[in-house]
Amino acid sequence: MDIGDPVISRRTLLRGVPVLGAGLAGLLGGCGPAGGGAARTLTLAVDGTSAVHDPAFYSTIGDWMAVDCICRGLTFISFDDVEPVPDLAESWTVSGDRLTYTFTLRRDVTFHNGAAFTSADVLASLNRQFDDTDPTLPVGASRPLRSLGQNVAELTAPDPGTVVLRLARPDRTLLGRLADIGARILSKAALDEHGRDIGRHPVGAGPFRFVSAAAGQNVVLEAFDGYRLGRPPVDRLVLQQVTDPSAIVSSLLSGDLSATQFTPYSALDWLREDDDLVVYDTPKSCAAFLMIDVRRIPELAVRKAINLAVDRESIVRQVFFGAAVTPDGYTVAPDQDAHDPTLADLSRTDVAAAARLIRDAGATGRTVRLMSASDSWHPRAAQIIAQNLAAIGLQVETDTVDPAGYFSRLLDPDDPFHELMIWERNSYYPDADDMIGVLARPSGVYGDLISGFAGLPGAAGWAGILFDAKNIADPRARRARYTRIQRDWAGTYMTLVMLAHAANPVVSRRNVQHLNWKALGNHRCYLDTADV
Repeated sequence: MDIGDPVISRRTLLRGVPVLGAGLAGLLGGCGPAGGGAARTLTLAVDGTSAVHDPAFYSTIGDWMAVDCICRGLTFISFDDVEPVPDLAESWTVSGDRLTYTFTLRRDVTFHNGAAFTSADVLASLNRQFDDTDPTLPVGASRPLRSLGQNVAELTAPDPGTVVLRLARPDRTLLGRLADIGARILSKAALDEHGRDIGRHPVGAGPFRFVSAAAGQNVVLEAFDGYRLGRPPVDRLVLQQVTDPSAIVSSLLSGDLSATQFTPYSALDWLREDDDLVVYDTPKSCAAFLMIDVRRIPELAVRKAINLAVDRESIVRQVFFGAAVTPDGYTVAPDQDAHDPTLADLSRTDVAAAARLIRDAGATGRTVRLMSASDSWHPRAAQIIAQNLAAIGLQVETDTVDPAGYFSRLLDPDDPFHELMIWERNSYYPDADDMIGVLARPSGVYGDLISGFAGLPGAAGWAGILFDAKNIADPRARRARYTRIQRDWAGTYMTLVMLAHAANPVVSRRNVQHLNWKALGNHRCYLDTADV
């Protein structure tokens, strides 16, 4: 099947270059240095910003990219290597029973407000995610460390330079989880001052300090002179919301944008021909999928029919323009250790079998509602999926949503379009536990709020199954367990329809040097060494 011409043609783009370039330059025009003169500015296009930048609150990738720049965590994963290394923690020791982690903190770390980094900041930042009654949590806090907190028996600070974290059960993924964006450390003094409004006044110890943010427009950050690894080469970092694909491309060409991982897939081939740009070979680590709310579509047969109906080859070809692969390893990406191509049948297409399942379930002619964000690859994927479902006898109503408000609608089971929802997951830390381990967990965002899977028979048992899997020491046995988990979970529930494993295509101007593009391709924003 084919859904029409690519999103961007050369003719369409070139007609828009002067206007789009001038428009973006106008948005950035008020971002000059306080003392006058030219500043070395690196500008990234992001999906959106709500102007709330809190490790405990997710709304857009752009907001979390800002958190990644403003704050640092106890550990760090570079994406050149998947092993966590010390960051704000200078070192750590682990007890023989693997229950007690003792972190020795760095003494040379200063927050952007001038306060010295101590164990009190760690306790304040982590405990607010472990405790759903913490007064500093904003309304709608996603608390990505919630599941980790359920296994924390005690978090203490024997002195200002030491943090002791004691677990109820061993967790081999702990150090990786502490490198995630949700585990970034905020200044306790700032938390005390701003409380649940901390996301509008974030204070961290990262390479860039917060200057300003305008919802739906941009976030402006400035290099922090006191950063422990040295002041970043660029003076200013601007995270600019640009949702129009043609505006992203024209602004890359004009130089108004320095880099982005939100480049439209339809433009990649001919952007490679431009000598002023670099198109990086970003790993295909983004899991693109369709989530099904079992409270709205309770029949397993109908959910399996939806899975069988999806034409993934067309999605790879027409949505991602080849910058993706069909998901033969189900949720685990090809570049991750637990990827297993024997799971390819979980994402096969069989339209005739899907139509039979719909007829046998008495669902022919039923109306289903499909929701997607209005940016990036989502709208074109929604168009293909709607056609696929119509082909098996379903009627489809669609709704496209501004990126800044989309996630909040995903978290609302009462939303009228909360039946079929296009979404994605990236490896914020590269481990199968951060893919299938999160997606199949019965509590939290995916298992409870989005899919309602937590209410199905036997769902509660998956928390223990996944916890045991991530703690298997032998790599081969661990891979085998994740293969079995994915097959059993998909076959029993089918709340997640894989669409593709895609790259987040990083493109930069050629004058951008020392860009950690591997991290950026996973939506991690490590720009302390980048220069223009």
